[in-house]
Amino acid sequence: MKILFVGPISPPIHGQSLAFTRFYESIDNNNKLLINTNITTNKALNTVKNLFLIFSKLFFHKIDTVYFTCSRSISGSIKDIVLITLASFKGIRLINHLHGSDFYEFLHRAPAWYQHLLINAYNKVDTSIVLLDEMREQFKDFPKMNIVVVSNFYDEELDTALASKNTSHINMLYLSNIIKSKGIFELINAFDVLTKTYDNIVLNIAGTFMADIYMSKDEVEQQFLQQIKNNPKLNYLGQVQGKNKIELLQRSNIFILPSYYPSEAFPISIIEAMRSGNAIITTDYKYLPSIVRPENGALVEIKSVSSLIIGLENLLQDPIRLHTIQEHNIKIAKKYYTLTHYLDQLKKIVLETT
Repeated sequence: MKILFVGPISPPIHGQSLAFTRFYESIDNNNKLLINTNITTNKALNTVKNLFLIFSKLFFHKIDTVYFTCSRSISGSIKDIVLITLASFKGIRLINHLHGSDFYEFLHRAPAWYQHLLINAYNKVDTSIVLLDEMREQFKDFPKMNIVVVSNFYDEELDTALASKNTSHINMLYLSNIIKSKGIFELINAFDVLTKTYDNIVLNIAGTFMADIYMSKDEVEQQFLQQIKNNPKLNYLGQVQGKNKIELLQRSNIFILPSYYPSEAFPISIIEAMRSGNAIITTDYKYLPSIVRPENGALVEIKSVSSLIIGLENLLQDPIRLHTIQEHNIKIAKKYYTLTHYLDQLKKIVLETT
């Protein structure tokens, strides 16, 4: 079987690129072709490049299956429409993997004529993969589409001997791209308040600056550096990878992601934090309540510093509950979210020959 992979290869590292890359790497080189959709130039040139590659791969290679990560933008979805239409015309099986939470919103926000093009194209997709059962609703405009659930994963590098946690000194961790809509500024403000009461807490922040719909990359960086400079208990570590990332996760007690990011779905960072023995604080937003329940940590209100303070204090004031949550999260991650489990499920779907 020859598979054409169409999606983002990391770097840059984010949930979708990591998941796509891990699956691509798991397939034998003789059985795969690649179109890397990561933007290396501007969006227009990237679209032209991807369209050229789609035509050349589909017409000059014998391909049995196309596995692609669907876009939720106009420029990206042009590529998807062409890819789906041409592959369907050639009788190639189409498997779409949705990693975000905003496909339905994108579809219904599009102009009527473009919405018609999208619906006509996606009706040709054989199977769509979603991260949670609740995410089936993203494709409710396509009642005949086969929809399969495959949960996200943590990398095997985290399956190492877990260092014992320091319960007298609480390390809090934010590990994600530094974006306004990930709640980074609400977190800094909440931590500033907590340090006035608690002497034994530290907040480590790791990630790279990125733009979103609220702020540019430069604006985020400028405001972030301004806000953290007066708090000695707050450490900015930049981007961490490999052994440094493992050690950072393992010595942390509470992982915090107060996100209201528009396409937030099932963050891999939350699973990594669970496997590393962290309690999780995140927001009651989109599909996050399906991942984090009271036994995993706590949900707080979006954009609310006061709610974030309450959620953190409930753990800081109850070390026995904190320890129970940490142990539970390790068990849950090892049972449901291993990379092997993730890849086995994908291979059953993509490599099937009937």
